[in-house]
Amino acid sequence: MRAHFAARGAGTIIAGLAALVMLMAGAALAKPPAAIAELLTRASDGALDKLSQPGAFSADDAIRIALPGAGKLGGLMGMSDKLGVTKDLNKSLNSAAEMAAGKAKPIFRDAIHGMTIEDTASVLTGGDTAATEYLEKSSGERIIGEIRPLVADALEKAGAFKHGKSLQKLGLTEDKLTDHVADRTAAGIFKYMGAEETRLRENPIGGLKSLLKDWRR
Repeated sequence: MRAHFAARGAGTIIAGLAALVMLMAGAALAKPPAAIAELLTRASDGALDKLSQPGAFSADDAIRIALPGAGKLGGLMGMSDKLGVTKDLNKSLNSAAEMAAGKAKPIFRDAIHGMTIEDTASVLTGGDTAATEYLEKSSGERIIGEIRPLVADALEKAGAFKHGKSLQKLGLTEDKLTDHVADRTAAGIFKYMGAEETRLRENPIGGLKSLLKDWRR
């Protein structure tokens, strides 16, 4: 009987300690979302400000957008090159990406602020681009889906769809081209976000570095 009550007492104490630990953890994690949201917001804003500039995508070999499967199109691509179609199309694709980047801030901010408290803990064990990598992994598909209409509108305005017959000869439809450009636009944005995050982690401007250090404690 005495052992039974002892066991019940010990169980009650353990349960109470567990509840206390959970409450303390919740309090400790109340601040992380603000720190990480601020980091990601600044990183995405910085990336989008750069990529929305005319010529930003086409000027950077790492993110420049080309027609999908350009390396496999062989003679067809050579023929279109002679007609100047490929050059015009590639220019349109990159211009469209830049226009879409200029309107994408609300999409990224919604995704960032939609992250949960538990989500942000993963950046503690990552590197200088951990927050960007987590956002891309957790919300990348959603972001691409929301960027797609912006890209479709931008492709229309940039004149990419006026080459309808040429696109058909290259085995492309407007939908396929839009999907491709949306994917590559998002990839370019995330690449620039990672670079911005790395810079911000090392740059104490605005107290961000201090905020992240406080969170790690």
